[in-house]
Amino acid sequence: MAAAKLFADVLQEFYDGKKTGALFVSAAEASENLIRFYFTEGNISHLSYGTAKDKDCLDILDCYELGKAIYFDGMKAPGAPADLPPTEEIIANARKSGKMVELG
Repeated sequence: MAAAKLFADVLQEFYDGKKTGALFVSAAEASENLIRFYFTEGNISHLSYGTAKDKDCLDILDCYELGKAIYFDGMKAPGAPADLPPTEEIIANARKSGKMVELG
């Protein structure tokens, strides 16, 4: 069983490690959808959750408790890079939320 970690710490590790890939996170309230975070050289380049994309996805992220997460190394984001706030800002907001995640 995976130990729970602060979600902001996970994002920070990917940022510091300049990871390129995708982190898929289950939303505890709606297990049929995954919140998808795509990283390009550590920066969050695309977000999606159901039909919500990028900034819209950030707006609803606070509404959900996070469950299990799995990382896919090397997976590229679909489409063009998104118009998102800087990754550091996304991490800072995640840190304020105090949300936890289980890495699998």
